[in-house]
Amino acid sequence: MRNCAWLAAFLVISALSTFSQGTDEWGALDKSLQSAKSIHPKNGFVPDESTAIKIGEAVAVAQYGKEMISQEEPFRARLQGDLWTVKGTLHPQGAFGGTAVIQLNRSDGRIVFMTHQE
Repeated sequence: MRNCAWLAAFLVISALSTFSQGTDEWGALDKSLQSAKSIHPKNGFVPDESTAIKIGEAVAVAQYGKEMISQEEPFRARLQGDLWTVKGTLHPQGAFGGTAVIQLNRSDGRIVFMTHQE
């Protein structure tokens, strides 16, 4: 009986110690990332037109709404230096207003500029 009490006490102390260290999945991931080496793709994180368009549309929808942005499809992208410019299409029937314009960095994917032209 005495051994069971010691075992129970040990298990409770071990459990409390584990929880107090914050070893949830995010804490473990944070610790893992501190020692990990990040990749740096040769052609950047936004290597092609298709990727640029997907990112541009995603941030435009988040900012201006799916209803508005879906009316500006298809989106086009052009690369100048290390900067992608992504633009929507202004359709004659939807000539009210303009289109979304998003610029993003090819190397790291940062959004450099975003507007909705009127």
